[in-house]
Amino acid sequence: MGRARITPPSIPADLVPRRSLMEVLDRGDERALTLVSAPPGYGKSLLLAEWARSRSSVPTAWVNVEEDDEDPRRFWGSVLSALCACPGVPADSRLRRLVVSRTSVDLEFVADLVDALDALPTRLRLVLDDAHNLVTPEALHGLQTMMCSPRPRLRLVLATRRDPVLPVARMRLEEQLCELRAEDLRFSAEESASLLERNGIRLATEQIAVLHERTGGWPAGLRLAALQLRNRTDAASAIASFSGDERPVADYLVGEVLVRLSETERQVLCSTSICDPVPARLAVELSGRQEAAELLDRLEHDTGLVVGVGRQRSDYRVQQLLRSYLLADLRRSGPDRVAELHRRAAVWCSREGHARAALHHATRAADSDLMNDLLRRWAAELTARGEHDTLLRAISTTNRNAAGRQETSRQVGDDALRAVISAHRHLTLGDRDRAAAEIAGARRSLRSGADAEVVHLLLATEQLGRLGDTVRDETELPDAPECDDPALAAISLAARSSARLAAGAVGAARGDAQLALQSARRLGLDLLELQCLCLISSAAWAVGDYRAAAAAGLAGTRAAALGGWEDSVWAAGLHAVSAHAALMRGQPEYALGAAQEGLRTRAAQADPVTRFALRVARGGALSDSGDLTAGLLELQQARAEVGGVELPDQLTATAALLEHRCAVSSGHLTAAAATASWLSEQGVGRFELVLMRAWSEAATGAHHNARAVVRPLLAEQSRSVLPSTVIEAALLDAAAALRNGDHVSARGALHVALNRAEKLDAVRPFARAEPEVRALLVDQLGDVGEHHTFAYRAFISDGRSHPAQSVRLSAREREVLEQLPSLRNLEEIAGHLAVSVNTVKSHVRAIYGKLGVSSRRTAVLAAHEQGLLV
Repeated sequence: MGRARITPPSIPADLVPRRSLMEVLDRGDERALTLVSAPPGYGKSLLLAEWARSRSSVPTAWVNVEEDDEDPRRFWGSVLSALCACPGVPADSRLRRLVVSRTSVDLEFVADLVDALDALPTRLRLVLDDAHNLVTPEALHGLQTMMCSPRPRLRLVLATRRDPVLPVARMRLEEQLCELRAEDLRFSAEESASLLERNGIRLATEQIAVLHERTGGWPAGLRLAALQLRNRTDAASAIASFSGDERPVADYLVGEVLVRLSETERQVLCSTSICDPVPARLAVELSGRQEAAELLDRLEHDTGLVVGVGRQRSDYRVQQLLRSYLLADLRRSGPDRVAELHRRAAVWCSREGHARAALHHATRAADSDLMNDLLRRWAAELTARGEHDTLLRAISTTNRNAAGRQETSRQVGDDALRAVISAHRHLTLGDRDRAAAEIAGARRSLRSGADAEVVHLLLATEQLGRLGDTVRDETELPDAPECDDPALAAISLAARSSARLAAGAVGAARGDAQLALQSARRLGLDLLELQCLCLISSAAWAVGDYRAAAAAGLAGTRAAALGGWEDSVWAAGLHAVSAHAALMRGQPEYALGAAQEGLRTRAAQADPVTRFALRVARGGALSDSGDLTAGLLELQQARAEVGGVELPDQLTATAALLEHRCAVSSGHLTAAAATASWLSEQGVGRFELVLMRAWSEAATGAHHNARAVVRPLLAEQSRSVLPSTVIEAALLDAAAALRNGDHVSARGALHVALNRAEKLDAVRPFARAEPEVRALLVDQLGDVGEHHTFAYRAFISDGRSHPAQSVRLSAREREVLEQLPSLRNLEEIAGHLAVSVNTVKSHVRAIYGKLGVSSRRTAVLAAHEQGLLV
């Protein structure tokens, strides 16, 4: 018996240690069988050789099983020789007296061998390398006898290219199996880098990542790549050209891998190599063999060359270098064969709803008619998913192919479809000018008899982005077209919502957007979902439903992050609406954060309307946080930057009111007058201009005039552009009435403001109200325990940062103070706190003294200003 048959392979100098794998092997010490199963080139033998040498406390007997070990006598002779050569077998062991028969190996020999192993004084390992060569029933039956139960003195280790015909599944269930598979043996990215470095090859991180991806972590593939790189001075080109079709790699794949496959297996792998991964049912379609799925499943189980992926593991992925060899071999069979396979794949993928894959294969098939059909089927859906680049690449590539063949009839989707998709893409990026130019080009390119789908998509894109003339009257809007394509119907609904919103039909716009959103979520149209949430939030803000606007804004920004649309104009718009809604809800810090987030998007730099909305929100948030100077400057700069760009009426009025109020509060009445003039020039906001005039009158002390100016606005509440205008007017009226000593009218105006504001969740007007009005608001607080009430939120909403508390109250004084905003009298407060009324009176006097006030109302106001009430 030659020593090579019973000697582990030598360890190469560039061996990469696999410590984690050795730990797995160590943990399987008590298992009946250790199985290391993977295709050629995964380092099975080297791993076990290194393990045997580094774990020398347990002696190892090693057998290299060869192909001619089909003769069981030869195999068992090798096993016996390896055991006798093992230092763990003493000289007097019965193993040394066993002899393999020259005629056959009977059960008596195997039984004697097992008994002799059990009688050993120490435990040893028996490693059978290349155990896939064991195919005879005698050899396999003998192995099964050896591992039918855990042997106290033997650990059986098999290294094989496929699972042996042994009860592996049962042993796994009984926890008697320690196993390592191809996925365990693949090199990690760090191990790939280590192997290259040990071969003297130093590459950039990106280059190592490319090699690791291309080889799939296959150790043999990485070693072949290292050999290639050693002989090349240009590493970049060597990496770019490295594939399974290179001669050294191809020789290895043919000699070590493909030679062991049947003709049917090779044919199925070759015909399915155009897909990665390949669904099982598509494998049947491409190979023309009904058993293709079962064959791929068997290859996964037996060889590890194929790996099942996906939730149901019904898609299969072939080792990348092997796949690249198979692809090259397929191309050598002729372009017609390759094109036909891609054509089949395109039709199947389209039928199964895999739009992107269908276009990919149709492009490779270079079939213009097929591509036309697929584009008509999938253009709307892919647009609504945001797959603009996929569509544009497909059209461009196919038209180039058609031009190369000098085809002039029915070139793909003509220029109109390409322009519409490009317009949608530019619109998403916030470049409205280029989007409008593309739409104009699409209209010029429309031929008579153009596909209705293209026309509908063009109209929808134009309406969604408001790229045409703004329609001011809803009755002038065209009806949404009837579409068989559910994706196109959903886009058309969203487009009509956008057009209705621009025309002022906010309720109808909101309804259309909600319906479109339901369809988008049902169909998985990510970009359309984001667009619908942007429309819903904008419509909610326009009618003053600030809670709904904030909720839709939050949902939209999350959807943008999940879909990778953080830089889109829709995400920027959602940040803008979120900021404005937060501003109206008395949350200036949140508003400032949302505005800053939106301004960081690329779309905000490209779209002037969105950028203006974000800067206005930022200016209002700075002002409401107490920095009037910075807020006013931001608002003025935003207005100067936007120039003559057409703005939505609500945004124009909002910007003007924020800037005017900030200017008045800062004492800059000239700047306030300039803001009013700008709003007047825009031709919108007649009642907002009335409010601004009243603010100016009040700022000069003419409170009687302010009331006179604002009364018509209160009488015609529904005619203002902004729902919050009447709240501001009512609060101004309340303040002026208090200044004139008319407390009855002041309370009435405050009630008007509270009732209207609570419906809208508009807290901000109260935060900016005069101190006298905030004092009057104390009477509306009710039970202090009801901190969630709108009146309480309005009271604590001044938005300013409170100074450090200079007043020190005892614990009991704090309890009494927290009861003062309520409507309870002192006797009721005493009962609530379970103390005497005299105790409460003593604490109240102490609180008044510490706060420097003389009444319950002023105590509440002072405590809030000190940050003692929140």
